[in-house]
Amino acid sequence: MGAYSQMQYMESGFDGSVYEYNDEPGVFTGTLVCKRYGRRVNIIAYIDFDDGRKVVCSAYSSKNYLGLKDIEMGSRVKVSFAPNTNGKVQLTAIELVE
Repeated sequence: MGAYSQMQYMESGFDGSVYEYNDEPGVFTGTLVCKRYGRRVNIIAYIDFDDGRKVVCSAYSSKNYLGLKDIEMGSRVKVSFAPNTNGKVQLTAIELVE
């Protein structure tokens, strides 16, 4: 499964309200706990970082979702964040951690 649809997400009972956008550039490891399709041709990912933070981020279809579509929920991941041209920190890479 690529990600939950809006309906599946609502039915899952997952509480994404405790997750915040990351504003710190860098590389982090954690667990991909949930992902759902957004309204802007994107996948919204919810990741529990190893440092205890709960982070939400997006990957867009224009960049093939950065491969997020093929990563199973519950997987350990390494994620990279960097500022975009507007200075806003965004997800730039995600990969499985073995």
